[in-house]
Amino acid sequence: MVAILTDVARELYGLRPQDFTAARNARAQELKSSDAALAKQVAVLKKPSPAAWVVNLLARENVDELTALLDLGEQMRTAQEHLERDALRRLGGERRVAIAALAAAGADLAAGLGHRPTASVVGEVEQTLQAATSDPSAAAAIASGLLVKPLRAVGYEPVDLDGAVAVSDPESWPEPRGRSRGAALPDPVQLADVRRRKEARREAERLERDADVAEAEVDALDRRAHRLTLRRTSLEAEIAELREQLDTASAALASVVADESALADARAEAHTAGEDSRTRARDAREVADSLEEGD
Repeated sequence: MVAILTDVARELYGLRPQDFTAARNARAQELKSSDAALAKQVAVLKKPSPAAWVVNLLARENVDELTALLDLGEQMRTAQEHLERDALRRLGGERRVAIAALAAAGADLAAGLGHRPTASVVGEVEQTLQAATSDPSAAAAIASGLLVKPLRAVGYEPVDLDGAVAVSDPESWPEPRGRSRGAALPDPVQLADVRRRKEARREAERLERDADVAEAEVDALDRRAHRLTLRRTSLEAEIAELREQLDTASAALASVVADESALADARAEAHTAGEDSRTRARDAREVADSLEEGD
């Protein structure tokens, strides 16, 4: 029944947006008498968003270009797994060009059917195509042509496909021309290995970033220590010079103090000598005066 549901969904999701709801309801009504369960499943198929519809157009009309983009995503995941940075840079540039070209082609296809997408819708188309290159499950979902809503990749986390595809069973999704089922849909063990490798890469990259930060901190501390060493050496030289100046000034001060002491002694002696001379002079005048009186 799932395969039949997929066939019906494939027909409906190839229609123009304005034709989808009426065609879905008519198909469900048609199936009621022959397969009531299938009719119920068809009746609840969701109308694709504008961006999802454009991507579904690409899955039908630009199979080769879409397949090339999905192969490019596979190459990028392999390069990421082996940490081939040069290859990642090159492939990243190729991916940007391919996504822009595919989004433009999708916009032209939609315009040809009377639905020129807005810039925001084209942005969602590009975002969805990028998600297809980061996760193999997302690649298979996009290649199915049964998208209901746009996809978004968040870092290296698996793309959230909950409610994103009209038929939830990946094994029933149609395959794009030129790709084998194994290439488009890795088995659960392969997907688990991919996730483990992504987690290991994320952890390795986190540790590398931590090491880079620590190394930068060490370099900054080394530069600061070098500046402090230069400053200490300069201050020590200034201290030595000041000490030398202090020693010179101390010697000069001692000399001045000694000179002051000698000068004080000499002054005292001169003062004493002067007093003695005045006393003798006074005595001499008195003698002279007495002699004159005797005459």
